[in-house]
Amino acid sequence: MARVLLVDDDPDYRLLVRLALEADARYEVVAEARSGMEAISAAEAVQPEVVLLDCSMPGTDAFDCLPELRRCSPSSRVVLISGHAAADVEMAACSAGALGFLGKDILPSQFPAELATVAGMVGAVEAVLIQASTSLSNDPRSAGDARRFIAGTLQSWELGSLVDTVTLLTSELVSNAVLHAGSDVDVVVRLTGSLARVEVTDRSDLVPAARHAAADDDSGRGLALVQELARRWGTSRQPGGGKTVWFEVPRSSELQPGNRGS
Repeated sequence: MARVLLVDDDPDYRLLVRLALEADARYEVVAEARSGMEAISAAEAVQPEVVLLDCSMPGTDAFDCLPELRRCSPSSRVVLISGHAAADVEMAACSAGALGFLGKDILPSQFPAELATVAGMVGAVEAVLIQASTSLSNDPRSAGDARRFIAGTLQSWELGSLVDTVTLLTSELVSNAVLHAGSDVDVVVRLTGSLARVEVTDRSDLVPAARHAAADDDSGRGLALVQELARRWGTSRQPGGGKTVWFEVPRSSELQPGNRGS
């Protein structure tokens, strides 16, 4: 059970999120706060595994209090709560040391599962060894840029064939985003002791679907490869429009058939 500190200045929103989390056996809300200063005091007192931190609060916003929050509770994994556009918050969250973010448009009933995707699968308990992100343009050549980004990020970890697998799948998802979404793309890669996770965000609301590709087709194999080589994969809608397609590959030589996430 992950012990959660919930930080938001709206008491009604805090109540909805707390009730949703407490209905799930994976979480226990151990403290609440209304501001950045209250969050720092509460984190120092209870040392939670997860901090849900509103981006916009009166006085001190999330990015102002994050350094002190991380100092007083260094083992806490911070997940931002935001109503802003996904790309803006994702890049800011990574640079500030937050694990990720959740949109305020997520239904309370879906909140525990979404939090598990952002925090539980990438290290609410397990530490993130490395995290890196990049933004790519709406250009077919961005698939090559994605390959170089992944290889450059992971090469020093001596991961063997895992680097090739993650590089291939990331390239395929970026190609799909450029071709079908027709937008710029944000890529985030995280490495833990047990898995590598990649998230590819574009500006289209169209949910990707795997399709059968003939032997002589030049395209159409991207999601089929993800299904085959990833342990888990899925999509999530982003606040303000757009979507993220993510996958996880285990850090072992035995790659297992993929399972569709949510």
